[in-house]
Amino acid sequence: MRNFFVLIFFALSVAAAENEVLDLKVIPYDLFMQDDAETLQILRQALYEDGIVGIRGVPGYAEKTAQFIAQARAFTALPEKTKEQYAPNRERGDLFLGYENGREKFQRPDGKWVIDDLKASYYAFIPESPKNLWPVEIDLQKEYTALGCLMFDMGKAVMEKIDLIGPKTGIYVDNVPHVGRLIYYQKTGDASYDNPYWCGEHFDHGLFTVLNPGAYFVEDTLVPEPEEAGLFVSVQGTFKKVVSDPEVMMFQVAEFGQLITNDAIRATKHRVHKAAGSVERYTMALFFEAPLQTTIHSISALTQDARYGGVAGMPCVYQHWIEETFKRFTVEKN
Repeated sequence: MRNFFVLIFFALSVAAAENEVLDLKVIPYDLFMQDDAETLQILRQALYEDGIVGIRGVPGYAEKTAQFIAQARAFTALPEKTKEQYAPNRERGDLFLGYENGREKFQRPDGKWVIDDLKASYYAFIPESPKNLWPVEIDLQKEYTALGCLMFDMGKAVMEKIDLIGPKTGIYVDNVPHVGRLIYYQKTGDASYDNPYWCGEHFDHGLFTVLNPGAYFVEDTLVPEPEEAGLFVSVQGTFKKVVSDPEVMMFQVAEFGQLITNDAIRATKHRVHKAAGSVERYTMALFFEAPLQTTIHSISALTQDARYGGVAGMPCVYQHWIEETFKRFTVEKN
């Protein structure tokens, strides 16, 4: 286990010389939990200015991440035909729970829409839900939900500290199914780089996102993060590479969070750059959702987005926002 953490730390500390690296603000867990005033100021400043922040030393986090990645790799190694058995049944109305491969599209700056064809996912509700679909070949559920619930606890605590949930917004996240996502970025091999991104430039559509640093493998060997690859976030119009390590849990802002705060805090634009050759990347994200019938009357700049369904000051229901997002970014397959 120790060797795993050492290798990951080395891997994620390698930054591309030609890429501008973000000065990621990372605060210690203990001081965060103690409501240390200076620590909370750094937290707020990072999220409001950079759109992303890290917390180091969450108890059990690094171990749970390593265990999750091991099971994620075991699942993704199954034959594609087997994995497809766990794809959502859209004829029955299932939108996303379970396995997904190459079903997202994003618009490039030149206006062309491209499919993230080398990104596979496994979605499940966090906390555990009877609606979740779990494979029988691999015990993915145990490690997935253990990591997801820890990320939920920390994400909720961060949102409370910055007043994204609670009395000021009137939004609470207990008893709401939030969306966990195992993300597997597949090797490019000798494929062309018509789309240079594993994950295209976008904003998350929900309230808030918790994510962990990616782990990179060639076959069964953990490798350093390639210089050209990794998570990039846009800060004042410039994409900067995020470099972190397994002890750091990261948090970023999503679009509905921007809408409910009327642009006081803004969603984080981000993308994931591909690695060349036989490198694969694994990570997990937890997307916080508002209650489906949450209705807001926002004056945010995002009300100009067609998904809002109205004009500034007019009502928008969160369920409508989600449904319109799926329509825009999901690839329809026969």
